Parts: sequence; structure tokens; C-alpha cells
Amino acid sequence: MNEIRGVRKKNVVKIIQSLVKQGGCTKNELVFYTGLSLFTIDSLLEEMLKSNLVIKEGYRESTGGRPSMGYQVNGEFSQTLCIYAYKHDKTITVIGRLYNLYSEKMKERRKDVSKLDYEVLCSFIDEMLNAQVHTICLSLPDSDIDINIKNRYKQRILIENNVYMGAIGAYIKHMQYDSIVLLDSKGDSRLGIVINGHLVEGKSSIAGQTCFLHVINHEDYKNRRSMKGRSKRLVLELQNIIGMLNPEAIVICAQSIDEHYVEEELLKIFKMSDMPHLIYIDNYIDEVMLGMESISKDSLFDKMSR
Repeated sequence: MNEIRGVRKKNVVKIIQSLVKQGGCTKNELVFYTGLSLFTIDSLLEEMLKSNLVIKEGYRESTGGRPSMGYQVNGEFSQTLCIYAYKHDKTITVIGRLYNLYSEKMKERRKDVSKLDYEVLCSFIDEMLNAQVHTICLSLPDSDIDINIKNRYKQRILIENNVYMGAIGAYIKHMQYDSIVLLDSKGDSRLGIVINGHLVEGKSSIAGQTCFLHVINHEDYKNRRSMKGRSKRLVLELQNIIGMLNPEAIVICAQSIDEHYVEEELLKIFKMSDMPHLIYIDNYIDEVMLGMESISKDSLFDKMSR
């Protein structure tokens, strides 16, 4: 009996994923996209309509035969609350975004605080929470308050590394690349690495921590006060990344860099054919949010299929 229930759950997820990806389907289209029989589609759609997980979108235009009913996922059935906090100057900015099942941003809230403690975070969450939120995903600066959050809320809580989430978001934004690295070069440099759609975390989740590389002892690596100093530091970082990983693209979050100098120096080391596409950004807030929303939705589908 448990095996039968497990199969049904997995089939429900197949239907949901197809409806989300295609933006709506007829029954025959679901048969094509999921590989399930029409009988199974009929049975599961009836259950999903009753639970309001799926809604009818109306009859499609006829191509000569009888018009077919279209179905789509009720985007408001389940929402994800993503909260990202980052330090700048003497304050911490907290950003919250609500997403529906179609990855559409429903609401956003920002708040600057001098200190992010348990009460401040809970107050922020409470102001954004609603009955449709099933998952709360957090990416916070060095803090242990996220541990207590799991005991306070009934929603599924995910706690994620911001650079790793940023790398997933960068991959989603730039799907033309099979391998991509996000480099945060503003502070203590860190990397997020995605290869063929898979995040590289390593054996104990320290992959991408440049503090373990010998390069940090190099004289050029220590000077970040001037544009020339920051540019030299970036060249060293990129030289290591390209030499070790050789990704197709590197998304670089850095402050006041001489991009022309960086490229010239790298071309003294690598052939043009070895060079990845360098993409410069001011911050990676959107990338982090995209990453958190994506893994939250995957987590929801995974939970539904068990």
C-alpha cells in the first residue's frame, strides 16, 4: 500500500512540474510530457482539482476537433518566503521576497537594522508570512539565530549559504553556460561553483573558500585599497579559478575594478580560447533570491513525492 501511495505522489509531482514548466496543459499534453496514461492523468487531476492545487484555465482553441480543457497549477496554492540579510557599512539589510509556484515575485520588503537578532528576524518573518507559505528559506550573515527559528515555525525551514545560492541563481540567469562560477571579491573572497546544473559543495561544504588557497599570501592579494590593487587581486583570483576549474563563465561581484587591465593580464597567461566569459555585477541579491526560490521549490516537490 505504501508503495502505491509513493508512486501516486511521484506522479502528482510529474504533473505539477509539467504544468509549471509549460504554463498549462491539456490532458493529452500531460500524457505526452509525463509519460503517464490518460487514465492516471484523469484520476490524479480530479484529486488535484478538489484540493485546489490545480485549476481549470478554460477550453483551448479547437484545431478541428472537440475543444480540450486546459489545466494549470494554482500558483497561490503554495508560496515560498525567501529572506536574505547582508552586511554593508555599519548596518544589515534584510530583504524578503514571496514567490508563488510559477517563480513570480508576489511581494518584497526591505529593512535596514543595526543588529539582526532573533526577535528582529521573527518580526520580519511574521510581517510577511501568510497561510500559503509552506517553505521559509534563509540566508543570513554569520549568526546562530537561524537554529532557533526552526522551532518557532511550522513551515519547512531551509538555511542556505548566500554564495552557493548566488551561484545557483547565476546559473539560472545564464542558462547558456553549462559551468559557471560566482566570485564575491568584495570582502573575504568566496566562490560558488555550478557545473552541469549541480552545485559543487565538496566533501564538507568548504568548496570555494579561497582562504585555504596559498594565493592569499601573495603581496598583490593583500592590497585592496586602490583600484589597481583590487584589480591585481582579482587577476590572481581569476587565474586560480580558470586554471583549476576552467568554467565557461565567471560572474564577478567586485568594487571599482579596471576590467580592461584584468583581461589584459589574464591574456598574458591564458589563450583566448581558454578564457571564460567575465560578467561583472554590483551585487548578487537577485541571484541569491533566485537560488533560494529554486531550491525551495525543488524541496517542496521532493517532499510531495515521498
